[in-house]
Amino acid sequence: MPTQILHPERLDLTGPGGTLCHGADQDWFPDPWQRRAGCGPTTASLIFHYLARQRSEFSPLRPEMGTEWTDFLEHMCRVWEYVTPRSHGLNRPEYMVEGMAAYGKAVGVPLTPTLFSFPSARTKRPPWEGLRAFVAAGLETDCPMAFLNLDNGKIKQLDRWHWVTLIGLEGDTASIVDNGNTFTMDLRLWYATTKTRGGFVCALGAGEEFASSC
Repeated sequence: MPTQILHPERLDLTGPGGTLCHGADQDWFPDPWQRRAGCGPTTASLIFHYLARQRSEFSPLRPEMGTEWTDFLEHMCRVWEYVTPRSHGLNRPEYMVEGMAAYGKAVGVPLTPTLFSFPSARTKRPPWEGLRAFVAAGLETDCPMAFLNLDNGKIKQLDRWHWVTLIGLEGDTASIVDNGNTFTMDLRLWYATTKTRGGFVCALGAGEEFASSC
């Protein structure tokens, strides 16, 4: 059975010129460094936006609910102050966990994000079944998943060294939102062929029994 967030259309935003964007675009940031390194904060901003629209107790995660890109940019800039890229970007999934928790605390919404992380060495990686179960557990709580890809492996659609938002999983096929677009990819093929470490973060703390940190 497929597992996905209940209302993916609630991630849709109105971009520059009135264009329909499926999610936010890090190129909306005003500063060149933010545009270059802003995929992590953009992903976190989108997840917070969705949670705030879905449940009243999460509304402080994004009080202003406008869907124009200029309104959303203000939200992105606030989140940046907590989910802040380092000199090499937000290149460790632990940084996303720390940033999400800090932002939640700042706005009065306790968050205890869970992390599924694995090392570069394939022989030391947790099993695929554990990763799939972790992603499914997060989606079943109606929470989009933050996904850090540092190396594409055999997946052509992904940008390397990049955070994206995972919103659905059917079999081995993941549905992804990235910089205003949606696409599907073979998540198991990525897992089997990526050459570096990577990670997945669930803001609501689901999948703890499957979570791993390496």
